[in-house]
Amino acid sequence: MTLPLYQQMAELIKEDIHAGRYKQGQKLPTELELCEMYHVSRNTVRGALLQLEKENLLLRRQGKGTFVSKKKYNHHIVPARSFTDMCREIGCTPGAKVIKSVIKNPDEEDVTFLDLRPEAKIIAIERIRFTDGVPVELEISHFPEAFSYLLDEDLNHCSMLELLREKYGVWFTKSRISLEVTFASYEMSRYLSVQRDYPLLLIDSELSDQNGVPGCRCVQYVVGDKFKMIL
Repeated sequence: MTLPLYQQMAELIKEDIHAGRYKQGQKLPTELELCEMYHVSRNTVRGALLQLEKENLLLRRQGKGTFVSKKKYNHHIVPARSFTDMCREIGCTPGAKVIKSVIKNPDEEDVTFLDLRPEAKIIAIERIRFTDGVPVELEISHFPEAFSYLLDEDLNHCSMLELLREKYGVWFTKSRISLEVTFASYEMSRYLSVQRDYPLLLIDSELSDQNGVPGCRCVQYVVGDKFKMIL
């Protein structure tokens, strides 16, 4: 059975997208240009674009044109689950770049959760996390000073939770997670390649080890339009 012309055209555009001729976020030619390129009527073009929009492959913006949708990754909100494990599960390549690794004074939330003495310091590690080379998350992890050995580790392109398990015998098994929407500061926008005040999902996690001892407070600023959050 022969497919209608608009479906045939939709399949051709879909093939071009999968082949990389049209890349994520790229604007497609205008309807008139597509008519000339594919030698079809404007109704056929509109039908094809509508079909691909329904399949979430295209995004049509009023007054701006039609764009290839950006790929979204599944982000499972699971206690003590590493970003690296999540990436492996969904078939993309994880990455990390350390932008700060210091000893500093704790804030009130750190003191409360980590049960610190007033004079105590914390280990603060900030990293940009990547999926398939694209920056998608700013990760800020605070540990008690007993974790100072992390300052000597190369935490670029590795799973910190996996390193703690395999090298130091520390498993984070319990966590409390809170979610809220926030907006990118100038600094965050530079790290995540988004505009200032771009909406981000803030995930605040408090992690306890296998003995129930509080060991890490992690704040993640996630570029929300690159993920589907799954509970």
